[in-house]
Amino acid sequence: MNQLKEKKSFTLGMSELHTWGGLVFGWLLFVIFFTGTLAVFEQELTHWMQPHVRINEVEPIQALASAEKQLRKLSPKADTWMIALPQQRHQDLEITWIKGKKSVEKHVNPQSGAIIKLPETGGGHFFAHFHFELHSGKVGLWLVSLASMMMLAALVSGIAIRRKVFKEFFCLHWRKNWLNVHTMTGVFTLPFILLITYTGLTVTFLMLLPIAPQILYGDSWKGPQSVAAKTFERPRSNMPGELVPLTRLLPLAEAELGEGKISFIRIRNPGDQKAVVTFFRTVDDTIVAISNRVVYDGVTGELLGSQTAWSKYVHIFRSLVGLHIARFGGYPVSWLYFAFGLISCVMIAAGLIFFTIKRRSRYARDSQMAQWMYRAIEAFNTTAITGLIIACIAYLWANRLLPFGIKERADAEITAFFSIWLIMLLHSFLRPPLRAWIEQLRIAAGFCIGLPVLNALTTNVGLLQSIPRNDWMTASVDLTAASLGIILALVSWRVSLHQRNSEKEHVKLGEAEQRIK
Repeated sequence: MNQLKEKKSFTLGMSELHTWGGLVFGWLLFVIFFTGTLAVFEQELTHWMQPHVRINEVEPIQALASAEKQLRKLSPKADTWMIALPQQRHQDLEITWIKGKKSVEKHVNPQSGAIIKLPETGGGHFFAHFHFELHSGKVGLWLVSLASMMMLAALVSGIAIRRKVFKEFFCLHWRKNWLNVHTMTGVFTLPFILLITYTGLTVTFLMLLPIAPQILYGDSWKGPQSVAAKTFERPRSNMPGELVPLTRLLPLAEAELGEGKISFIRIRNPGDQKAVVTFFRTVDDTIVAISNRVVYDGVTGELLGSQTAWSKYVHIFRSLVGLHIARFGGYPVSWLYFAFGLISCVMIAAGLIFFTIKRRSRYARDSQMAQWMYRAIEAFNTTAITGLIIACIAYLWANRLLPFGIKERADAEITAFFSIWLIMLLHSFLRPPLRAWIEQLRIAAGFCIGLPVLNALTTNVGLLQSIPRNDWMTASVDLTAASLGIILALVSWRVSLHQRNSEKEHVKLGEAEQRIK
Protein backbone atom coordinates (compact mmCIF):
# COMPACT_ATOMS: atom_id res chain seq x y z
CA MET A 1 0.00 0.00 0.00
CA ASN A 2 2.79 2.43 0.91
CA GLN A 3 4.58 1.61 -2.34
CA LEU A 4 1.39 2.36 -4.27
CA LYS A 5 1.03 5.71 -2.49
CA GLU A 6 4.66 6.58 -3.16
CA LYS A 7 4.20 5.62 -6.81
CA LYS A 8 1.11 7.82 -7.10
CA SER A 9 2.88 10.66 -5.29
CA PHE A 10 5.88 10.41 -7.64
CA THR A 11 3.64 10.36 -10.72
CA LEU A 12 1.66 13.36 -9.42
CA GLY A 13 4.89 15.27 -8.76
CA MET A 14 6.19 14.50 -12.25
CA SER A 15 2.84 15.56 -13.71
CA GLU A 16 2.92 18.91 -11.89
CA LEU A 17 6.52 19.51 -13.00
CA HIS A 18 5.67 18.65 -16.58
CA THR A 19 2.51 20.75 -16.65
CA TRP A 20 3.60 23.98 -14.97
CA GLY A 21 7.27 23.83 -15.92
CA GLY A 22 6.21 23.15 -19.50
CA LEU A 23 3.86 26.14 -19.45
CA VAL A 24 6.29 28.63 -17.91
CA PHE A 25 9.12 27.70 -20.26
CA GLY A 26 7.00 26.39 -23.14
CA TRP A 27 6.61 29.78 -24.79
CA LEU A 28 10.35 30.36 -24.62
CA LEU A 29 11.09 26.83 -25.85
CA PHE A 30 8.86 27.30 -28.89
CA VAL A 31 10.72 30.52 -29.73
CA ILE A 32 14.09 28.80 -29.30
CA PHE A 33 13.14 25.74 -31.36
CA PHE A 34 11.41 27.64 -34.16
CA THR A 35 14.19 30.19 -34.70
CA GLY A 36 16.75 27.39 -34.36
CA THR A 37 14.91 25.42 -37.04
CA LEU A 38 15.05 28.42 -39.37
CA ALA A 39 18.74 28.86 -38.53
CA VAL A 40 19.48 25.45 -40.06
CA PHE A 41 19.25 27.32 -43.37
CA GLU A 42 20.98 30.46 -42.12
CA GLN A 43 23.18 30.68 -45.25
CA GLU A 44 20.24 30.19 -47.63
CA LEU A 45 18.22 32.87 -45.86
CA THR A 46 21.15 35.28 -46.02
CA HIS A 47 21.55 34.50 -49.72
CA TRP A 48 17.83 35.17 -50.29
CA MET A 49 18.09 38.46 -48.40
CA GLN A 50 20.99 39.56 -50.64
CA PRO A 51 19.36 39.44 -54.10
CA HIS A 52 22.22 41.44 -55.66
CA VAL A 53 24.70 38.61 -54.99
CA ARG A 54 24.12 36.07 -57.74
CA ILE A 55 27.49 34.87 -59.04
CA ASN A 56 28.20 31.96 -61.32
CA GLU A 57 30.60 29.32 -60.04
CA VAL A 58 34.16 30.60 -59.98
CA GLU A 59 37.54 29.04 -59.21
CA PRO A 60 38.89 29.84 -55.71
CA ILE A 61 42.12 31.24 -57.12
CA GLN A 62 40.19 33.74 -59.27
CA ALA A 63 38.06 34.81 -56.29
CA LEU A 64 41.19 35.20 -54.14
CA ALA A 65 42.89 37.31 -56.81
CA SER A 66 39.87 39.65 -56.94
CA ALA A 67 39.76 39.96 -53.16
CA GLU A 68 43.50 40.57 -52.84
CA LYS A 69 43.43 43.26 -55.54
CA GLN A 70 40.74 45.21 -53.70
CA LEU A 71 42.43 44.86 -50.30
CA ARG A 72 45.75 46.10 -51.66
CA LYS A 73 43.93 49.02 -53.23
CA LEU A 74 41.58 49.99 -50.39
CA SER A 75 43.56 49.25 -47.21
CA PRO A 76 47.28 48.65 -47.78
CA LYS A 77 48.17 49.75 -44.22
CA ALA A 78 45.47 47.89 -42.30
CA ASP A 79 46.30 45.81 -39.23
CA THR A 80 44.37 42.78 -40.49
CA TRP A 81 42.80 41.56 -43.72
CA MET A 82 40.17 38.84 -43.83
CA ILE A 83 38.76 37.06 -46.88
CA ALA A 84 35.72 34.75 -46.89
CA LEU A 85 35.84 32.75 -50.14
CA PRO A 86 32.68 31.61 -51.97
CA GLN A 87 31.45 28.16 -50.97
CA GLN A 88 28.63 25.88 -52.09
CA ARG A 89 26.18 27.43 -49.60
CA HIS A 90 27.90 30.81 -49.38
CA GLN A 91 28.32 32.35 -52.82
CA ASP A 92 29.40 35.74 -51.53
CA LEU A 93 33.04 36.89 -51.63
CA GLU A 94 33.58 39.05 -48.57
CA ILE A 95 36.62 41.12 -47.66
CA THR A 96 37.18 42.83 -44.32
CA TRP A 97 39.96 45.05 -43.08
CA ILE A 98 40.63 46.21 -39.54
CA LYS A 99 42.58 49.31 -38.56
CA GLY A 100 42.68 49.96 -34.84
CA LYS A 101 39.12 49.60 -33.60
CA LYS A 102 37.57 50.29 -37.01
CA SER A 103 36.37 47.39 -39.14
CA VAL A 104 35.09 47.68 -42.73
CA GLU A 105 33.41 44.93 -44.72
CA LYS A 106 32.89 44.89 -48.49
CA HIS A 107 31.45 42.45 -50.99
CA VAL A 108 33.37 41.72 -54.17
CA ASN A 109 32.33 40.24 -57.51
CA PRO A 110 34.81 37.34 -57.77
CA GLN A 111 34.69 37.40 -61.59
CA SER A 112 35.10 41.10 -62.32
CA GLY A 113 36.78 42.13 -59.09
CA ALA A 114 34.37 45.06 -58.67
CA ILE A 115 32.88 46.07 -55.33
CA ILE A 116 29.21 45.10 -55.06
CA LYS A 117 27.02 47.63 -53.30
CA LEU A 118 24.57 45.70 -51.15
CA PRO A 119 21.71 46.79 -48.91
CA GLU A 120 22.41 46.12 -45.25
CA THR A 121 20.71 43.05 -43.84
CA GLY A 122 20.80 40.91 -40.73
CA GLY A 123 20.29 37.86 -42.95
CA GLY A 124 19.74 34.42 -41.53
CA HIS A 125 22.29 35.21 -38.82
CA PHE A 126 19.56 37.05 -36.89
CA PHE A 127 17.61 33.80 -36.42
CA ALA A 128 20.76 31.91 -35.38
CA HIS A 129 21.72 34.67 -32.96
CA PHE A 130 18.19 35.00 -31.55
CA HIS A 131 17.99 31.23 -31.16
CA PHE A 132 20.77 31.03 -28.58
CA GLU A 133 20.70 34.40 -26.81
CA LEU A 134 17.31 35.97 -27.64
CA HIS A 135 18.91 39.19 -28.87
CA SER A 136 19.69 40.10 -25.26
CA GLY A 137 23.29 39.10 -24.54
CA LYS A 138 24.23 37.10 -21.48
CA VAL A 139 20.76 37.41 -19.95
CA GLY A 140 19.40 35.67 -23.02
CA LEU A 141 22.07 32.97 -22.76
CA TRP A 142 21.00 32.23 -19.18
CA LEU A 143 17.32 32.11 -20.17
CA VAL A 144 18.04 29.74 -23.07
CA SER A 145 20.11 27.53 -20.76
CA LEU A 146 17.35 27.43 -18.13
CA ALA A 147 14.77 26.63 -20.80
CA SER A 148 16.99 23.84 -22.15
CA MET A 149 17.32 22.31 -18.67
CA MET A 150 13.54 22.55 -18.33
CA MET A 151 13.18 20.76 -21.65
CA LEU A 152 15.27 17.86 -20.35
CA ALA A 153 13.19 17.79 -17.15
CA ALA A 154 9.98 17.87 -19.20
CA LEU A 155 11.15 14.92 -21.30
CA VAL A 156 11.93 12.85 -18.19
CA SER A 157 8.69 13.80 -16.41
CA GLY A 158 6.66 13.25 -19.59
CA ILE A 159 8.00 9.72 -19.93
CA ALA A 160 7.34 9.09 -16.22
CA ILE A 161 3.66 10.06 -16.40
CA ARG A 162 2.95 8.45 -19.79
CA ARG A 163 4.93 5.20 -19.64
CA LYS A 164 2.54 3.43 -22.01
CA VAL A 165 3.05 6.03 -24.72
CA PHE A 166 5.79 4.05 -26.49
CA LYS A 167 3.51 1.03 -26.77
CA GLU A 168 0.69 3.24 -28.07
CA PHE A 169 3.05 4.87 -30.55
CA PHE A 170 4.30 1.64 -32.10
CA CYS A 171 0.86 0.01 -32.01
CA LEU A 172 -0.54 3.11 -33.80
CA HIS A 173 -3.07 3.77 -31.02
CA TRP A 174 -3.35 7.41 -32.01
CA ARG A 175 -6.34 9.60 -31.16
CA LYS A 176 -7.33 12.94 -32.65
CA ASN A 177 -6.75 15.30 -29.73
CA TRP A 178 -4.09 17.79 -28.74
CA LEU A 179 -2.72 15.60 -25.93
CA ASN A 180 -2.12 12.76 -28.36
CA VAL A 181 -0.50 15.09 -30.90
CA HIS A 182 1.77 16.35 -28.11
CA THR A 183 2.78 12.91 -26.83
CA MET A 184 3.17 11.19 -30.21
CA THR A 185 5.26 13.95 -31.76
CA GLY A 186 7.27 13.95 -28.54
CA VAL A 187 7.99 10.23 -28.88
CA PHE A 188 8.81 10.58 -32.59
CA THR A 189 11.30 13.39 -32.00
CA LEU A 190 12.62 12.21 -28.61
CA PRO A 191 16.15 11.26 -29.79
CA PHE A 192 16.44 14.51 -31.78
CA ILE A 193 15.24 16.69 -28.89
CA LEU A 194 17.62 14.98 -26.46
CA LEU A 195 20.50 15.46 -28.89
CA ILE A 196 19.78 19.08 -29.75
CA THR A 197 19.03 20.10 -26.15
CA TYR A 198 22.08 18.42 -24.64
CA THR A 199 24.49 19.73 -27.28
CA GLY A 200 22.97 23.21 -27.02
CA LEU A 201 23.43 23.16 -23.24
CA THR A 202 27.06 22.15 -23.73
CA VAL A 203 27.70 25.15 -25.97
CA THR A 204 25.97 27.70 -23.73
CA PHE A 205 27.53 26.20 -20.60
CA LEU A 206 31.04 26.96 -21.87
CA MET A 207 29.97 30.48 -22.83
CA LEU A 208 28.43 31.19 -19.44
CA LEU A 209 31.13 29.53 -17.33
CA PRO A 210 34.46 30.20 -19.06
CA ILE A 211 36.39 28.73 -16.13
CA ALA A 212 35.46 25.24 -17.37
CA PRO A 213 37.15 25.54 -20.79
CA GLN A 214 40.13 27.22 -19.18
CA ILE A 215 40.58 24.14 -17.00
CA LEU A 216 40.22 21.87 -20.05
CA TYR A 217 42.29 23.84 -22.54
CA GLY A 218 44.60 25.96 -20.40
CA ASP A 219 45.77 29.48 -21.10
CA SER A 220 45.34 28.99 -24.87
CA TRP A 221 41.58 29.42 -24.45
CA LYS A 222 40.57 32.71 -26.08
CA GLY A 223 36.88 31.98 -26.56
CA PRO A 224 34.75 29.43 -28.47
CA GLN A 225 36.32 30.40 -31.80
CA SER A 226 39.86 29.47 -30.85
CA VAL A 227 39.65 26.35 -28.72
CA ALA A 228 43.16 25.16 -27.87
CA ALA A 229 44.58 26.58 -31.10
CA LYS A 230 48.30 26.91 -31.58
CA THR A 231 49.38 30.45 -32.18
CA PHE A 232 51.76 31.46 -34.97
CA GLU A 233 51.16 35.19 -34.63
CA ARG A 234 54.07 37.64 -34.53
CA PRO A 235 54.22 41.24 -33.37
CA ARG A 236 54.50 43.92 -36.03
CA SER A 237 58.11 44.87 -36.80
CA ASN A 238 57.15 48.32 -38.15
CA MET A 239 59.48 47.66 -41.09
CA PRO A 240 57.97 47.57 -44.59
CA GLY A 241 57.79 44.24 -46.38
CA GLU A 242 56.22 43.19 -49.67
CA LEU A 243 53.37 40.74 -49.14
CA VAL A 244 53.76 37.58 -51.20
CA PRO A 245 50.85 37.12 -53.67
CA LEU A 246 48.14 35.16 -51.89
CA THR A 247 47.36 33.30 -55.10
CA ARG A 248 50.86 31.78 -54.89
CA LEU A 249 50.19 30.49 -51.38
CA LEU A 250 46.73 29.09 -52.08
CA PRO A 251 47.89 25.93 -53.93
CA LEU A 252 50.34 25.23 -51.10
CA ALA A 253 47.55 25.57 -48.53
CA GLU A 254 45.23 23.35 -50.58
CA ALA A 255 47.95 20.70 -50.71
CA GLU A 256 47.86 20.68 -46.90
CA LEU A 257 44.11 21.08 -46.29
CA GLY A 258 42.46 19.74 -49.44
CA GLU A 259 41.70 21.16 -52.87
CA GLY A 260 38.75 23.53 -52.85
CA LYS A 261 38.45 23.25 -49.05
CA ILE A 262 39.78 26.70 -48.08
CA SER A 263 36.94 28.85 -46.78
CA PHE A 264 38.64 31.70 -44.94
CA ILE A 265 41.98 33.55 -45.05
CA ARG A 266 43.37 35.94 -42.45
CA ILE A 267 46.39 38.19 -43.03
CA ARG A 268 47.97 39.85 -40.00
CA ASN A 269 50.20 42.90 -40.52
CA PRO A 270 49.99 43.12 -44.33
CA GLY A 271 52.81 45.28 -45.70
CA ASP A 272 55.02 44.51 -42.70
CA GLN A 273 58.07 42.22 -42.55
CA LYS A 274 56.28 40.14 -39.88
CA ALA A 275 53.14 39.56 -41.95
CA VAL A 276 51.38 36.24 -41.23
CA VAL A 277 48.93 34.52 -43.61
CA THR A 278 46.59 31.86 -42.19
CA PHE A 279 44.38 29.62 -44.35
CA PHE A 280 41.38 27.98 -42.66
CA ARG A 281 39.65 24.84 -43.87
CA THR A 282 35.87 24.60 -44.22
CA VAL A 283 33.94 22.57 -41.62
CA ASP A 284 30.98 21.82 -43.88
CA ASP A 285 32.13 18.24 -44.53
CA THR A 286 33.00 17.14 -41.01
CA ILE A 287 31.07 16.57 -37.82
CA VAL A 288 33.97 18.06 -35.80
CA ALA A 289 33.20 21.76 -36.15
CA ILE A 290 36.72 23.06 -35.91
CA SER A 291 38.73 24.51 -38.73
CA ASN A 292 42.14 23.04 -39.51
CA ARG A 293 44.66 25.71 -40.49
CA VAL A 294 47.99 26.26 -42.15
CA VAL A 295 50.15 29.37 -41.61
CA TYR A 296 52.76 31.05 -43.83
CA ASP A 297 55.23 33.91 -43.55
CA GLY A 298 53.56 36.72 -45.46
CA VAL A 299 56.81 38.01 -47.00
CA THR A 300 58.87 34.90 -47.75
CA GLY A 301 56.01 32.41 -48.16
CA GLU A 302 57.78 30.07 -45.74
CA LEU A 303 55.60 27.58 -43.86
CA LEU A 304 55.38 28.66 -40.22
CA GLY A 305 53.27 25.75 -39.07
CA SER A 306 49.89 24.06 -39.24
CA GLN A 307 47.30 22.54 -36.97
CA THR A 308 45.32 19.58 -38.19
CA ALA A 309 45.44 17.51 -34.98
CA TRP A 310 43.53 18.44 -31.84
CA SER A 311 43.28 17.07 -28.32
CA LYS A 312 40.56 14.57 -27.44
CA TYR A 313 38.79 17.21 -25.33
CA VAL A 314 38.58 19.56 -28.31
CA HIS A 315 37.31 16.73 -30.51
CA ILE A 316 34.58 15.85 -28.03
CA PHE A 317 33.44 19.44 -27.50
CA ARG A 318 33.57 20.48 -31.16
CA SER A 319 31.79 17.26 -32.18
CA LEU A 320 28.94 18.26 -29.87
CA VAL A 321 28.97 21.72 -31.46
CA GLY A 322 28.96 20.10 -34.92
CA LEU A 323 25.98 17.93 -34.03
CA HIS A 324 24.12 21.03 -32.88
CA ILE A 325 24.80 23.38 -35.81
CA ALA A 326 24.37 20.63 -38.46
CA ARG A 327 26.89 21.92 -40.98
CA PHE A 328 28.00 18.39 -41.87
CA GLY A 329 26.24 16.02 -44.25
CA GLY A 330 25.10 18.59 -46.78
CA TYR A 331 21.45 19.19 -47.59
CA PRO A 332 20.14 15.73 -46.54
CA VAL A 333 21.20 16.38 -42.92
CA SER A 334 19.99 20.02 -43.07
CA TRP A 335 16.53 18.99 -44.26
CA LEU A 336 16.42 16.22 -41.65
CA TYR A 337 17.17 18.73 -38.89
CA PHE A 338 14.65 21.17 -40.37
CA ALA A 339 11.88 18.55 -40.49
CA PHE A 340 12.55 17.30 -36.96
CA GLY A 341 12.78 20.89 -35.75
CA LEU A 342 9.32 21.68 -37.12
CA ILE A 343 7.85 18.51 -35.61
CA SER A 344 9.41 19.45 -32.27
CA CYS A 345 7.72 22.86 -32.58
CA VAL A 346 4.39 21.09 -33.17
CA MET A 347 5.01 19.03 -30.03
CA ILE A 348 5.63 22.13 -27.90
CA ALA A 349 2.69 24.02 -29.41
CA ALA A 350 0.32 21.08 -28.92
CA GLY A 351 1.28 20.86 -25.25
CA LEU A 352 0.62 24.57 -24.71
CA ILE A 353 -2.74 24.36 -26.51
CA PHE A 354 -3.77 21.26 -24.55
CA PHE A 355 -3.04 23.09 -21.27
CA THR A 356 -5.59 25.80 -22.11
CA ILE A 357 -8.24 23.48 -23.57
CA LYS A 358 -8.14 21.20 -20.52
CA ARG A 359 -8.67 24.11 -18.12
CA ARG A 360 -11.01 26.32 -20.16
CA SER A 361 -14.27 25.24 -18.49
CA ARG A 362 -12.67 25.15 -15.03
CA TYR A 363 -11.42 28.76 -15.20
CA ALA A 364 -14.76 29.94 -16.60
CA ARG A 365 -16.31 29.15 -13.19
CA ASP A 366 -13.37 30.44 -11.13
CA SER A 367 -12.61 33.84 -9.61
CA GLN A 368 -12.15 36.98 -11.68
CA MET A 369 -8.40 36.94 -10.99
CA ALA A 370 -8.08 33.33 -12.12
CA GLN A 371 -10.09 34.09 -15.27
CA TRP A 372 -7.80 37.02 -16.06
CA MET A 373 -4.71 34.82 -15.55
CA TYR A 374 -6.15 32.15 -17.83
CA ARG A 375 -6.99 34.78 -20.45
CA ALA A 376 -3.37 36.01 -20.33
CA ILE A 377 -2.11 32.43 -20.77
CA GLU A 378 -4.30 32.01 -23.86
CA ALA A 379 -3.00 35.29 -25.31
CA PHE A 380 0.63 34.39 -24.65
CA ASN A 381 0.05 30.99 -26.26
CA THR A 382 -1.18 32.61 -29.46
CA THR A 383 1.58 35.21 -29.46
CA ALA A 384 4.39 32.73 -28.79
CA ILE A 385 3.27 30.40 -31.58
CA THR A 386 1.45 32.12 -34.45
CA GLY A 387 2.67 35.59 -33.45
CA LEU A 388 6.29 34.45 -33.69
CA ILE A 389 5.71 32.81 -37.09
CA ILE A 390 4.22 36.05 -38.39
CA ALA A 391 7.13 38.09 -36.96
CA CYS A 392 9.69 35.79 -38.63
CA ILE A 393 8.07 36.00 -42.05
CA ALA A 394 7.55 39.76 -41.58
CA TYR A 395 11.33 40.02 -41.08
CA LEU A 396 11.76 38.64 -44.62
CA TRP A 397 9.06 40.96 -45.97
CA ALA A 398 10.85 43.92 -44.37
CA ASN A 399 14.02 42.93 -46.23
CA ARG A 400 12.22 43.39 -49.54
CA LEU A 401 10.13 46.46 -48.63
CA LEU A 402 12.63 48.68 -46.82
CA PRO A 403 14.37 51.31 -49.01
CA PHE A 404 17.69 50.18 -50.45
CA GLY A 405 19.85 52.96 -49.00
CA ILE A 406 18.25 53.43 -45.59
CA LYS A 407 20.72 53.88 -42.73
CA GLU A 408 21.06 50.97 -40.29
CA ARG A 409 18.85 48.89 -42.52
CA ALA A 410 19.67 45.64 -40.69
CA ASP A 411 18.45 47.18 -37.44
CA ALA A 412 15.27 48.30 -39.23
CA GLU A 413 14.59 44.68 -40.26
CA ILE A 414 14.97 43.56 -36.65
CA THR A 415 12.74 46.43 -35.49
CA ALA A 416 10.08 45.22 -37.94
CA PHE A 417 10.34 41.72 -36.43
CA PHE A 418 9.76 42.92 -32.85
CA SER A 419 7.12 45.50 -33.86
CA ILE A 420 4.98 42.91 -35.65
CA TRP A 421 5.39 40.50 -32.75
CA LEU A 422 4.21 43.19 -30.32
CA ILE A 423 1.20 43.93 -32.54
CA MET A 424 0.33 40.23 -32.50
CA LEU A 425 0.49 40.28 -28.69
CA LEU A 426 -1.98 43.16 -28.55
CA HIS A 427 -4.19 41.41 -31.10
CA SER A 428 -4.18 38.24 -28.95
CA PHE A 429 -5.44 40.18 -25.92
CA LEU A 430 -8.04 42.21 -27.84
CA ARG A 431 -9.68 39.35 -29.77
CA PRO A 432 -11.51 36.29 -28.41
CA PRO A 433 -9.00 33.43 -28.08
CA LEU A 434 -10.29 31.20 -30.88
CA ARG A 435 -10.76 34.15 -33.24
CA ALA A 436 -7.21 35.30 -32.46
CA TRP A 437 -5.89 31.85 -33.42
CA ILE A 438 -7.83 31.77 -36.68
CA GLU A 439 -6.94 35.32 -37.68
CA GLN A 440 -3.27 34.98 -36.89
CA LEU A 441 -3.06 31.64 -38.70
CA ARG A 442 -4.60 33.32 -41.73
CA ILE A 443 -2.17 36.25 -41.50
CA ALA A 444 0.78 33.85 -41.22
CA ALA A 445 -0.50 31.81 -44.17
CA GLY A 446 -0.99 34.95 -46.26
CA PHE A 447 2.50 36.26 -45.44
CA CYS A 448 4.11 32.91 -46.27
CA ILE A 449 2.23 32.33 -49.52
CA GLY A 450 2.75 35.95 -50.52
CA LEU A 451 6.53 35.88 -49.98
CA PRO A 452 7.40 34.37 -53.41
CA VAL A 453 5.06 36.91 -55.04
CA LEU A 454 6.72 39.78 -53.18
CA ASN A 455 10.15 38.47 -54.13
CA ALA A 456 9.18 38.30 -57.82
CA LEU A 457 7.72 41.82 -57.78
CA THR A 458 10.64 43.52 -56.02
CA THR A 459 13.69 41.70 -57.43
CA ASN A 460 14.91 39.80 -60.47
CA VAL A 461 15.47 36.59 -58.49
CA GLY A 462 11.88 35.32 -58.35
CA LEU A 463 11.00 31.70 -58.97
CA LEU A 464 10.72 32.20 -62.74
CA GLN A 465 14.31 33.49 -62.82
CA SER A 466 15.87 31.41 -60.02
CA ILE A 467 14.83 27.95 -61.19
CA PRO A 468 16.17 28.28 -64.78
CA ARG A 469 19.47 29.57 -63.31
CA ASN A 470 19.61 26.59 -60.92
CA ASP A 471 19.63 29.08 -58.05
CA TRP A 472 17.97 26.66 -55.66
CA MET A 473 19.21 28.53 -52.61
CA THR A 474 16.81 31.35 -53.51
CA ALA A 475 14.05 29.17 -54.93
CA SER A 476 14.03 26.87 -51.89
CA VAL A 477 13.25 29.78 -49.54
CA ASP A 478 10.29 30.83 -51.73
CA LEU A 479 9.01 27.27 -52.12
CA THR A 480 9.42 26.40 -48.43
CA ALA A 481 7.62 29.59 -47.37
CA ALA A 482 4.76 28.86 -49.77
CA SER A 483 4.52 25.24 -48.52
CA LEU A 484 4.40 26.34 -44.88
CA GLY A 485 1.77 28.91 -45.88
CA ILE A 486 -0.44 26.19 -47.38
CA ILE A 487 -0.08 24.08 -44.21
CA LEU A 488 -0.98 27.08 -42.02
CA ALA A 489 -3.98 27.84 -44.24
CA LEU A 490 -5.21 24.25 -43.82
CA VAL A 491 -4.77 24.46 -40.04
CA SER A 492 -6.67 27.75 -40.02
CA TRP A 493 -9.49 26.15 -42.01
CA ARG A 494 -9.69 23.19 -39.60
CA VAL A 495 -9.76 25.47 -36.54
CA SER A 496 -12.42 27.64 -38.19
CA LEU A 497 -14.47 24.55 -39.05
CA HIS A 498 -14.18 23.34 -35.46
CA GLN A 499 -15.39 26.73 -34.22
CA ARG A 500 -18.43 26.69 -36.53
CA ASN A 501 -19.35 23.14 -35.48
CA SER A 502 -19.01 24.12 -31.80
CA GLU A 503 -21.24 27.14 -32.32
CA LYS A 504 -23.87 24.99 -34.09
CA GLU A 505 -23.82 22.47 -31.24
CA HIS A 506 -24.16 25.30 -28.73
CA VAL A 507 -27.17 26.70 -30.62
CA LYS A 508 -28.81 23.24 -30.82
CA LEU A 509 -28.22 22.71 -27.10
CA GLY A 510 -29.81 26.07 -26.34
CA GLU A 511 -32.85 25.25 -28.51
CA ALA A 512 -33.22 21.88 -26.80
CA GLU A 513 -33.16 23.53 -23.38
CA GLN A 514 -35.83 26.01 -24.53
CA ARG A 515 -38.10 23.15 -25.70
CA ILE A 516 -37.69 21.37 -22.36
CA LYS A 517 -38.67 24.57 -20.52
